[in-house]
Parts: sequence; structure tokens; C-alpha cells
Amino acid sequence: MVAHRAPDFPPSNLDTDEERQGAASPPIRSIINGAVMLADTHTHPSSSSTLSQLPTTKAGKHEERSDAEPSKQLPASHSILRQAITMGKRVAFRRTMAFWLRFAISPILTLRWLRFLQEFTQQHTFAPPHDDLVRKSLSAFLVYRMAYRTRFDILVQHFDVAGFLLKPQMLQTLWQGGKVEIGAVSGRDQDYRLQLSLTDHCGSRHEGVFALRLIRAVDRAILCTASFVFVRRPGNSYSIAIGGLQGSAQQDAKRAVISATRDLGGLRPKDAVLLVLNGMMARSVTSYIIAVSNSRHVINQRASARRRMRMRTDLDAYWIERGGVHFPPFGFRLPVNPVINERCESRRDIAKFAFLQIGTHLLAK
Repeated sequence: MVAHRAPDFPPSNLDTDEERQGAASPPIRSIINGAVMLADTHTHPSSSSTLSQLPTTKAGKHEERSDAEPSKQLPASHSILRQAITMGKRVAFRRTMAFWLRFAISPILTLRWLRFLQEFTQQHTFAPPHDDLVRKSLSAFLVYRMAYRTRFDILVQHFDVAGFLLKPQMLQTLWQGGKVEIGAVSGRDQDYRLQLSLTDHCGSRHEGVFALRLIRAVDRAILCTASFVFVRRPGNSYSIAIGGLQGSAQQDAKRAVISATRDLGGLRPKDAVLLVLNGMMARSVTSYIIAVSNSRHVINQRASARRRMRMRTDLDAYWIERGGVHFPPFGFRLPVNPVINERCESRRDIAKFAFLQIGTHLLAK
């Protein structure tokens, strides 16, 4: 795989020691009242840019679309702070109150997050973010027992890197909570689709920001979901941190996975998803993907009984099988070196190459 140099990114502080943020908090009512006053005086102009459409893939064949103007859906008077204040009109009461409680516990970081959303909207997406991004939780995100400030930095890094890597029209769709069909691969008997969306809409809200799903086309059965974020790495580069890997949740999940594996010439669904993520590393000089271990998985913040019920996948065993080595504070790092026979003589090699190419073609030129 040919690596390309990424743009200059500010230094990352992901490997610093963990810290806790103090939580002296004003009452929620006074926070909201102050936020209303600030929102009434906070307006922002939108800007312009040339955006490109997402390419689609069928069995490894890619079709490029011409560049298009962005869909500018952001009024000049739109304020992210006002959007947060009026969230109760669109979001369930319990979720709204949870957001304001987090605001009361960590007002500075929450306001910094809202300010970042406003600035990123101006520069990249030109449309309001989905409410689930506005209320993204820093108390339970990606890595167990990671400091609030480090989680905030990861969130900001993710969108900074995504703004450079992803095609703008795709980024805008994800920003607004939409789903992006990024390609399809044909097996012997079935077709398999790949879809990108926010983790909030895939049952993995706390495991990352974006979720990559492998779906069987005939019945829309979800075979595998990987939740991830982009992170900066040394050398003006980036990597991908996988916060969770979930299998099928349907009753006959084992049978569905075995059937898909046979149909793809022996390529397992989770291996296929990992190949797509490998393809998304094509513009990085970093030689590894980061993966969260069992002990660092964010589900460990749950009570032990609920954790045993929900944690069905042994992530450590799979990461070690894929060549993973110990890598704190996340858990493991996996080499980015998929072994594929370039002659594609077998159905398995054809499928592996197709999935890898789908990831590569996601990136903006």
C-alpha cells in the first residue's frame, strides 16, 4: 500500500497520563438562562466551498461522480448554542436533561464543544449538526477511565481529520445524522452493502463517532458493525481508533455469519470491515490502526451484571489474531498490511481486494 503524507496536524496529547476534571457546577437553571442570553447575540455567517460527491462501488468497481456545490442549509443567524437550548423540542425529555446535567458538571468543556461545532459548521459542513452530536457525552466515550479533556481532544481531532480526509458531501450527510452507502461487494450468491453513519444511530453511541456496517442486501441483516474515530499521530499523520466491534444481533446470528463467510470465499464479516478501515489509512504514514481492548472498553463503566450481558465479543482475542500488540492507553495496535494476492485468483482474494478498495475510494483526492 502506498502511503501519502497527511497535512500538518497539531501535536496529539492522547498518550498523556489520565486526569480527572473538577466539577464545581452552577445550578442548571442559571446555566440555561446565561446560555439563552449568549445565544441571542451569537450569529455566524456561512462560507462557501466546492464539494465532491461520494463514489459508489459494486463488486470492487468504482464510479466517480463529478464535484458538486455544497448543500448550504445553514442560515446566517443559526447558533449551535441556541440549537442546544431548544433541543427539548426535538429530543426526549430524559436525554435532554442528561445533556444539561453534563453541562452542569462540566460547563467549560461543553461550551468548548459547542463552539467547535459552530466553527466546524462554518468551515466544512454548512448545515447544522445532528442533535446527537450536540449532546455527545464526554463522561462515557471510547476508552474506559480516560480523562474528560482527552476525550474532548479526540472528538475534535476526529472531525479535524475527517474534514481533510472525507469527501465533503459525505461529511455533510454524516454531520446531519444521515447514512451514507459507500459501496457493495458481490459474493457467490449474495450482495453485501457497506454503510457509514453516526454511532448514535447504531446502538454504539459511546464507542466512537462513526460506525461502519456490513449489511446483507437481500434482507438488510447487519453482519458486523465497527465503531471508530480518527486520531492524529506523530509525523503529521493520522490513524483510526476502533472503539467497538459488534457482530450480528439477530436470532440466527451465527448461521448468518457462517453463510456470509462461505459466500465470500472464507472471508469473515469482521475481517471485511477491518479491510475497509485499512483502506481508509491509504493517505497516512502511520503503519498501524488502534483498537480498544476488553479492559479499556467503555462498556466497563456499566454495572458488572449488565456488562456481562452486553459484552459478547472477545476483542482481545481477535486483535491478537490480527497481529495486535499492546498499546496503552487504548489497548492494542494492529499492523496496516493486508496480505492480498494481486492476481485475485480466488473468490476470497477478489472480495478482500474489493473491500480494501472501498475504503481507499472513500478519501477525498
